[in-house]
Amino acid sequence: MSFLLFSVMLLLSMGSIAQTTLKGVVYDAISKETLIGAAVVIEGTTIGITTDIDGKFVLQTTRSLPLKLTVSFLGYKTRPINVTSANASNLSISLEGDAVMMSAVEVKAQRISDKQKQSALTVEQMDALAIKEAASGSFYESLGNLKEVDVTSASLGFKVINTRGFNSTSPVRSLQLIDGVDNQSPGLNFSLGNFLGASDLDVRLVEVVAGASSAYFGPGAFNGVINMTTKDPYDFPGVSVEIKAGERALFQRVVRLADFTTNKDGKKKLGYKVNVFFMQAHDWEAEDYRAIEGAPYGEDHPFGYDAVNIYGDEPTAVNNDNSDNLYARPGLTEFFRNGYKEKDLLNYNTNNTKLGAGLYYRIKDDVTINYGLNYSTGSTIYQGDNRYALKDVQFYQNKLEIGKRILGSYAHTALLKTQERPMM
Repeated sequence: MSFLLFSVMLLLSMGSIAQTTLKGVVYDAISKETLIGAAVVIEGTTIGITTDIDGKFVLQTTRSLPLKLTVSFLGYKTRPINVTSANASNLSISLEGDAVMMSAVEVKAQRISDKQKQSALTVEQMDALAIKEAASGSFYESLGNLKEVDVTSASLGFKVINTRGFNSTSPVRSLQLIDGVDNQSPGLNFSLGNFLGASDLDVRLVEVVAGASSAYFGPGAFNGVINMTTKDPYDFPGVSVEIKAGERALFQRVVRLADFTTNKDGKKKLGYKVNVFFMQAHDWEAEDYRAIEGAPYGEDHPFGYDAVNIYGDEPTAVNNDNSDNLYARPGLTEFFRNGYKEKDLLNYNTNNTKLGAGLYYRIKDDVTINYGLNYSTGSTIYQGDNRYALKDVQFYQNKLEIGKRILGSYAHTALLKTQERPMM
């Protein structure tokens, strides 16, 4: 009796753990091509398998029939399949494409036409993260790490960008734009680099057009284009503070404040931002006291010589004789004045203060009108063919524009007013 009972229990347990094998193929409903890697999962569990190279699958389970399978594949609609004992061994599953309809996107006010886009265009970029991680006093210096971009340091407060193999301290044919506005200095006839512009915390993206296609921006952009886009208060609200310190008593402080208001429907309307930038440092001193190139006398001349960084050390008349026949006196050669060293004439304490403000108002969800003001002042050295001391120079720039928001950025459709003026 006990043996019979044991046999019955053994048969029941074996039946309870009996496996069910599910086989089938998954294919595209239109093309009838099999789908490789489609997922076949038993609904409500983590038991599943993917189709092989022929779109077939073999799934074994201890669950009793009927049960439900979920079949899915990237780009296709997920399909549930009810499996019964009648069709468990030969499943034929078709999936329909999952089409997503998108509204039309219209792009206007492009500076480069479709025909021009067909030409080669070399664009290097620095985004907000790269600007933040720039290991330098200013992101402007890190632009030199980009392809085909050279940065010349005229002084700590004056950086010059060159592209396409040009290396000039006065790049009159390089165009620098901030939110679509040229920040060229009328007095110097070229951009003042980082001396006038946006602060590091307010720059969202920097694009450098280094190829020959920069000529599409006009004859003033033949040597290249540096296009900077700043952050708007709607996408980048809040308070940001940055402090940098380094050699030569470098101390830089930057503060950015931005926020916006919403209407009763929760839509963003009025926005504003304020930027304050201050940098101070002790600039490099000009201490080259060698004779200038091509000078007739060197450092060993007993009566002086014309040095590189000494001014007013020109030669006097021979033997201090002011007669018409200066060089007819035999014996002594030319005498040179003592002159003045550059460090006795200049104050090498460089400083730069930049103030920026912006007021934004959204007329529609994708149309914004904004007014911007940039102001810069400071003292620094400009190194060109000669050295120039820019002392307490002031620049200001005003902007009023209407822009349409397209895919996270603004296309400037109407530039109403721009103004830039140096004040000495």
